[in-house]
Amino acid sequence: MPMPNAIFHQFLQRFCPFTETESDALFALFEPLVAGRKHHLQQEGDRVERVYFVQSGVLRGYYLKEGEEITSNFYFGPTLTGDVVALREKTTTRLNIQVIEEGTLWQARLAQIDELSAQYPIMYRLFMVFFERLYAFNHKRQLSFIYDTPTERYLKLFAERPKVMAQIPQHYIASYLGIKPESLSRIRKRIMHE
Repeated sequence: MPMPNAIFHQFLQRFCPFTETESDALFALFEPLVAGRKHHLQQEGDRVERVYFVQSGVLRGYYLKEGEEITSNFYFGPTLTGDVVALREKTTTRLNIQVIEEGTLWQARLAQIDELSAQYPIMYRLFMVFFERLYAFNHKRQLSFIYDTPTERYLKLFAERPKVMAQIPQHYIASYLGIKPESLSRIRKRIMHE
């Protein structure tokens, strides 16, 4: 199995042409994080200061509305996550991030990453590309809620993110699609009979 910094370097290459020196310097800011299943990395009301590198495992992002959990995303390793809006605006978060499948996690303080960015300007490019992709993902998701039926959203999710279908409990998938679990069951049955 590759060393964690090698996995991190490969992950960064998806965004920008980092040298090993640059990615090693960034990875050195990350500390291991032990978090079991159902553990929250952050919860609504927390003042967040950290970003997370998910080397392996699965996390779920969700919001609470009137006591109901509304799933906003699933994070499969390797990836970076955190509430970038709360981090940048220095506000409390509304985003809950929960471990749903244990794995290897790392955490780093954004302030330290910002300091290192002065030495390695490519990090600004990394975050620009990362935010562009995040924006595109959220924009497509928003359009899907405007234009697609729940069945169409389900079929797109199945086609675009098969890991979700294989590894995520159905009630979280239903929440992510903006429907009740019973509606998801009906959609799945209807598709199987077509």
